[in-house]
Amino acid sequence: MYWVIGAVAVVGVVAWLNSEEERACANYHASSHRLFTETRQRQQQIAERRANYAKNQNFYEHIELHHASHLTADALYKELDNHKKIVDIFRNKQQSFGQCIGELKKQRDTATGSQKQAIREQLQQMRTQFNEAKDQLVMLAEEKERKLIELRQINQATREYKLYIRNHCGDKGRDWYERGIERARLR
Repeated sequence: MYWVIGAVAVVGVVAWLNSEEERACANYHASSHRLFTETRQRQQQIAERRANYAKNQNFYEHIELHHASHLTADALYKELDNHKKIVDIFRNKQQSFGQCIGELKKQRDTATGSQKQAIREQLQQMRTQFNEAKDQLVMLAEEKERKLIELRQINQATREYKLYIRNHCGDKGRDWYERGIERARLR
């Protein structure tokens, strides 16, 4: 009798976790792909502008590009926050599966005959799902490292571009740079 209740509880937990996981993953992957494309475009724009000296005199283009680069970095920081939420979902999922496995093991030890076999099958399913959640956590850790590298690259490019504006855009560039330093100091 208890194994039936355990089985129903396991199925309910799995269904709830799967719908939440799918929704969060879909949103996360869509925004991640968009942001990846935007980051690459910003890096390419910065490289092109620095390479083309004829455009160096257009101060306002440089300022706008610098600001866009900042916005991209901010979006990457938000993406990392979303990434943390996805990791939390998979950790909770893994813990729930672990708890279900523990409960099923207890039920298996007291069950007999066909009940014991049914519980063993449920245990196998739970272990499979537990391992899938574990694999997802490994993939998410790798993805986090990639995002951190991207963030460092865009931050470095933004810093270099700020210095480039100061050094190559005349008095306007130097004034803009000094005002930025002053704003940062006042924060």
